Amino acid sequence: MTAAADNGVGTGAPEADEVLLVRARRRLRQLAAQLEIAPFAPDTTAAMRAYLHEDADVAGEAFARWCALSPAVRSQRAASAGEVLS
Repeated sequence: MTAAADNGVGTGAPEADEVLLVRARRRLRQLAAQLEIAPFAPDTTAAMRAYLHEDADVAGEAFARWCALSPAVRSQRAASAGEVLS
């Protein structure tokens, strides 16, 4: 099995790509809100640096694997992830 196939919802993988992507998207939404409210605040800078240091690479890799899937597989996994994440 490939690494992408091993990283599916409900397969016992450490964390499914869908979960990583949802978490990254939520965090980015929070960062976007901070940028709107206080773009030059030290807390905003720290939050952006923390995201880049902690999550950006992992999320980028998960997104690349997601994009490599066929549209049908992405749809199926998105539906499964919705059930898992609800």
